[in-house]
This record gives sequence, structure tokens and C-alpha cells, in this order.
Amino acid sequence: MSSPVRLALGLWIVFAVVVWNVSFDRQVKVAGRAFVHEQLARHQRGLPVTTINAGLRPRIRAAAARSSAWSLVIAGVGVLATAWAARRTP
Repeated sequence: MSSPVRLALGLWIVFAVVVWNVSFDRQVKVAGRAFVHEQLARHQRGLPVTTINAGLRPRIRAAAARSSAWSLVIAGVGVLATAWAARRTP
């Protein structure tokens, strides 16, 4: 494997990791805000609030799954595109 191919693969992997991080952070922020608003509404109605473990953990798990899916798609497309381009280069 040539040096430019390794560089391209490395950059695709770095891009996938950055996308995962940004996506996960954004989704965690949105999930946290939704959880807080839900708890405030429950408190104002006099209902018992749920624990962080019961209310936030499923949302965080879903955010991690969605972010991982996008990251895998990006990494897969990058590896396939790099392999295709490397074969076409004389």
C-alpha cells in the first residue's frame, strides 16, 4: 500500500471520528435538554420525576448508535472510494 493511499485512508478515518464526536455531542445536548424539560413538566404537574438512569440513558444509547452508524457509513465509503481510486491509478 502506497503512502498516498495510507494518508487518504487515515484522513477518512479521522473524518469519521470527527463526525461521530460532533454528532454525538449535539445529540447528547438535545437529549439532555429534552430530559430536563420533561422533568420540569412532570414536577409542575405534581408527578414523580424519573431518574437520570431511567430517563436519559436510553436517549444517550440511541445517540451513540446513530452517531456510530453515520461514522461507519463515512468510513466505509471512504475506504471503498480510496480502494477504487488506488486501483484506477497506474
